[in-house]
Amino acid sequence: MPEPALPASFLPFAALLRGEAGELLELDKPLWLTQAPGRLEIIGSLLEGPGTATLTLPIARSVYCAIQNREDRRIRIRTLLPERLGGSQLWEGDIDTLYTKKGPPRSLAVLRQTFAEQGAEWMLRFVASMLGLRRTRQLNTPKVGFDLVVMSRVPTGLGLGERAAFGVATALAFKASTGLAKKRVDGVQVARAVVQGAREVLGEEISLSDALTSTLGRRDCALLVEHGVDPDMQWIPIPRQCSFAAVDLSYRDGIDPAPRELVRLAGEMGLAHLNAARRQEKQDAFGSWGQVTPGEFEGGLRSHVPASQSGADWLKQFRRRKEFAELAARVDPERSYRMRASCEHLCRESGRVRRLVAHINDYARSLRETFLGEAGRTLLSSHRSLKEKCGISHPVADEFVKAHQEAGRQEGLFGARLTLGGASSVFVSLVHQSARQQLRDLVADFTAAREECGPGQVIIGTQDGGGLRGWWEGVLEPVSAPSVEGAEGAQPVGEVPVEPDASR
Repeated sequence: MPEPALPASFLPFAALLRGEAGELLELDKPLWLTQAPGRLEIIGSLLEGPGTATLTLPIARSVYCAIQNREDRRIRIRTLLPERLGGSQLWEGDIDTLYTKKGPPRSLAVLRQTFAEQGAEWMLRFVASMLGLRRTRQLNTPKVGFDLVVMSRVPTGLGLGERAAFGVATALAFKASTGLAKKRVDGVQVARAVVQGAREVLGEEISLSDALTSTLGRRDCALLVEHGVDPDMQWIPIPRQCSFAAVDLSYRDGIDPAPRELVRLAGEMGLAHLNAARRQEKQDAFGSWGQVTPGEFEGGLRSHVPASQSGADWLKQFRRRKEFAELAARVDPERSYRMRASCEHLCRESGRVRRLVAHINDYARSLRETFLGEAGRTLLSSHRSLKEKCGISHPVADEFVKAHQEAGRQEGLFGARLTLGGASSVFVSLVHQSARQQLRDLVADFTAAREECGPGQVIIGTQDGGGLRGWWEGVLEPVSAPSVEGAEGAQPVGEVPVEPDASR
């Protein structure tokens, strides 16, 4: 039976395996390859409560895994990663190192101690994927050992979603290795496993929208997620005449996560005030600010939220209520919280998401650049709100958005926005197809003129999520079998013409 053709997106990884991991994997025997793309946040709320909306894009940079089962119980894991993710490392153990004899994984405390003694704390990232799958009942206990190789082409840092991509790619590899529902991947469950594993093992918060994009994102589409008990997802086609580009200015100094966290906390505190007032009026409580329309907010609901309030005063009112126990533990009594402005941003942001989607759909239908202009203004509105309502700003960020605006529609640049509430140096830029080089030139000139910026980077292009087209099973270098006529055997799988670049 002929081997399935290796998808073009796996070709660079396959070449790397031949050069860097040939001693670890048997390339003439069956193995699994998995991949998961990073993501670009186009626009969305800092919170993902019920009713909130986010719009993200799977980028054409992925984390790749190759996994091959063994005949014994040994496990070998090789990483070919940036230094931030542990660099190039090799860990060797066996199934009993990770799992108890009865089947469940060993306790997290035992695993932490084991890897600390071995100087292999980086292994906890794999444990996060493994435990997340176990908690969501998606992973069998391995019956045989395996060899696993991981490579990442997603730029490091929070900006382009490398943590979610790593979690999804390794989770899919573990599922393939143990044979659990290989052909039926529940992308939502995989995403939830990644989120839960990162929180439990690493103490990191990976947003559900990030994990969903790496799992279920589709090429040439943005992923609209309406958050709730079960996320409501839509693929929004991006017209070929335009692109959402990821721009990384690579400035590191001055990125302070505190303002972003303060906005989220102030929003939750303000929602407690609003819901307390609604309960007194025998009305249903809101699950998040995403369920409040801007009209309702301006129509009177804003009056229930103090303009600002000290943590001590908020705690006097709410700390004894059981439903606010977890929130109260995060409130600093010594700090003053800018509450109403933060709540207004969170309320309006979901509306901006839906408005941006409408403009993109209108442009796809009519190809009238007026709609691209409106979409760009929506991005700029979100950026201004982060600065004016939330106090989230950075001198370089403000200068870049201004330079982007000044280039304007004449250059085919329609709007830019700082992503992730300023937690990284990544921006989203809406550009016309004809203006890609103008954007690259703008970024190159901008970063070259500023010492605080590293080499600028522009990424344009998309990739299918790991749960859609991120699986391949076969043999990279099948042994040639001579034919009756003595002709040479087939060429190794994967040596096929490279498809055109997915960048549009």
